[in-house]
Amino acid sequence: MNVLYITAARLPTEKAHGVQIVKMCEAFQRQGVEVKLFVPTRRQSQAMKHVPDLWQHYDVETPFRFHYLVTPDFLCFENLFPRKLMRCLYDLQSLLFSVLALLVTGWRRQSLYYSRSLQTIFLLGLTKRFHRKKVFFEAHELHGDYRRTEGIRWLYTAIMRWMLRHVDGLIVITHQLKTLYVELGISTQRILVAPDGIDRKRFSQVFDKIEARQKLGISLDRKVICYTGHLFQWKGVYTLAESTRYLPEECIIYIVGGMESDILPLQRFIAAQGLRNITISGYVPYRDVPVYLSAADVLVLPNTATANISREYTSPLKLFEYMGARRPIVASDLPSFREVLRHQENAYLVRPDSPKHLAEGIIQVLNDQTLSEQMTARAYVEVQEYTWDKRAQTIIAFLKQNMGYV
Repeated sequence: MNVLYITAARLPTEKAHGVQIVKMCEAFQRQGVEVKLFVPTRRQSQAMKHVPDLWQHYDVETPFRFHYLVTPDFLCFENLFPRKLMRCLYDLQSLLFSVLALLVTGWRRQSLYYSRSLQTIFLLGLTKRFHRKKVFFEAHELHGDYRRTEGIRWLYTAIMRWMLRHVDGLIVITHQLKTLYVELGISTQRILVAPDGIDRKRFSQVFDKIEARQKLGISLDRKVICYTGHLFQWKGVYTLAESTRYLPEECIIYIVGGMESDILPLQRFIAAQGLRNITISGYVPYRDVPVYLSAADVLVLPNTATANISREYTSPLKLFEYMGARRPIVASDLPSFREVLRHQENAYLVRPDSPKHLAEGIIQVLNDQTLSEQMTARAYVEVQEYTWDKRAQTIIAFLKQNMGYV
């Protein structure tokens, strides 16, 4: 089987979708599938300008075919134009990239198309009679929210319904997301639920807590509460920051990750609120994250319940890395998380958007050593089922079924 994976995303990137795309291509390749990944050339962020090697950056052991396509880049205007206009320009440049990718790959008959990019899937559906290949869409959110039909949203939803009729299979990351796409008109037989995962190598990158803290210069006398990932509002990092009001003085929060544009507002918020015992590390390379996880006493997923993507869609990579890190997890009690986590079994779930309840959950986990050890052990056993290789095996079987191979 030959897979043409087309993504309009910039690579390498500090965003989690870069890890997911590369790790899935690596896992496909490891399962005997020939993968060709097509990405656009785009202006790199400061964090990514000095990445020497893509494989080293993403800790890849099984390389695959990788192609940059030279396409227009409108991101250089992001400081000049309003956000809504930049959104339109981003859609346009993604569509132009998709046109070029189609021209480059359209002649490859014994292949299938696979993408997470909405613009790419739209174009592939529009030109299906020309390229005559199966098209598979991996969705990580609900594109075209049919629950809001005012104005142009109605037209956008209608386009989504048309596009989904031209997709041969849909891969989603939560059962809740599957339900929503079924309501958009796609049959259950053409949808596969495949949560995100973890690289098996990450299991072995768990350091002794003392060794990890020595590497990072963290005192052994502190209780470390760690969050890794982006600092978007829906991730709940502001709730985490405010939880310090209710935590003992010995507790210190480490917020690991984030882009500069998101770090500065969070730092201003922390200063304005007079919050203490918070360290923001900024962006950390993918291969260095396990050191921070190993240095922690508690790992936190404080996502908000106010955003659909957080409440219903998300299957964060950090969730599975937390489970593999052998540290207790405190997480918001959300439908998306409950597909993997269970209260006081493999994690401690708390009321979302409440700094006080988040702090109480953290304190409970710190004080109840027996409960923490039981949750940690169960999470570690269960995460063995969420590797990229097992995810790839499941998706490959789904692709073959929907191509008529089985």
